[in-house]
Amino acid sequence: MGVKGKKLLVLGGTSASLDLVRNAKEMGVYTIVTDEAPVEERVAKQIADEVAFVSTTDFDGLIKLIKEKNIDGAFCGPSEFNLRNLFVLCEKAGLPCYTNTEIWNRCANKDVFKKYCIEYGVDCPQEYDVDENTSDEVLKEIEYPIIVKPVDGSSSAGITVCTYYDQVRNACIYARSKSSSKKIVVEKYIQNISGEIQEGAIFGVRYLIRNGEAYPYFMMDTYIVDPQNKKSLISGFTCSPSKHAEYYLKHMDQKVRKMLKGMGLTNGVAFFQSLPSNGKIYFHEMGYRLSGGLLYKLTEPLANVNDMKMMIRFALGDELVTSEELSEIKLDCKNKVGAQLMIPLCTGTIGEIIGLEEVAGIPEIVDFIQYYKKGDTVGKNVIGTLSQHFGRVSIIADSVKRVHEIVRLIQEVLQIQDNDGNKMNCYPFDINRTLL
Repeated sequence: MGVKGKKLLVLGGTSASLDLVRNAKEMGVYTIVTDEAPVEERVAKQIADEVAFVSTTDFDGLIKLIKEKNIDGAFCGPSEFNLRNLFVLCEKAGLPCYTNTEIWNRCANKDVFKKYCIEYGVDCPQEYDVDENTSDEVLKEIEYPIIVKPVDGSSSAGITVCTYYDQVRNACIYARSKSSSKKIVVEKYIQNISGEIQEGAIFGVRYLIRNGEAYPYFMMDTYIVDPQNKKSLISGFTCSPSKHAEYYLKHMDQKVRKMLKGMGLTNGVAFFQSLPSNGKIYFHEMGYRLSGGLLYKLTEPLANVNDMKMMIRFALGDELVTSEELSEIKLDCKNKVGAQLMIPLCTGTIGEIIGLEEVAGIPEIVDFIQYYKKGDTVGKNVIGTLSQHFGRVSIIADSVKRVHEIVRLIQEVLQIQDNDGNKMNCYPFDINRTLL
């Protein structure tokens, strides 16, 4: 059928939609980006074929725009706010959409997701029925550490790891403050430890879903920034292929495929985060959307899958993924190694950025996303969330050894300093953690 020449309405003009517009234009799609902000404040609007100034919550205005411009489909980047607007708009306007609000909520709510895991025999951490009102006597009986988080949180906001009972109440209050539903989850904090070293590893797997059938296309290992002190549980480094791939495909893949069907997912992209420990993998969270980390930068060269372009196709009424494309998926990563290095910052105002040009000249770097520039301030409120990252570097290399060399070089060369010359990229990733 093809999508060339079709018109796509993109909800939101922030950086979350920037690569969406780029990919759509590469496909020959005419892009119209809308929100209320002026063009100079919206990077996606600056490269779109056309812009509009209708709020993404003004459904009557958006439907009028769709009719006036003969728009064929609507989509947005990995913004949960605009995704929820998208589901409502597509239903009202009769446009194609990969899911609806009801099914999205099943995936986004950590409590509901865990119930599905239990039903389908997918391992997940033990949950505790405690909160800020629980007595000291009960809290003292729990096996620590535990993790407290909002059931509907995102970007790692509202999460606390408690190692002792007297930390639980404040953690519950904090998590509830970050939850739109004011509900929280308290569960066993799964640790992967080698000797006395906290590995801080997370296993991730991604699925394409076509007509109710799920197909795995990418597996990766992610390492959190601060596994020792547990103050920053955001990602610091991601690599693929995963060391847990064989176990996962043998013991968990079929269960997860059945679970996705049981949850009612029919089309789209789903991903899972899980914790490997003592020979098992414990699921703790899922997403039903594109990745905020733009993982297609890795999945396209490694696995033959550009999930962003596939989702754009579906939004315009075409097939998400063809049988031929499914047959060409390479779970073994085609003898290449892919990685993403995140660069978390300490608090302060950026006074100088040194080494960007040298880093950009490394041939194996296929993409670099920079979130902060000179003069920007990193506040205490973003520490422990994805907004702590200065940038994200995507790497495709021929060997693990070469990836390790590149990571060391980047961290040696790239220096972000505050106005007093103090180093702000003060959470360097220890690449030796990947060897544990």
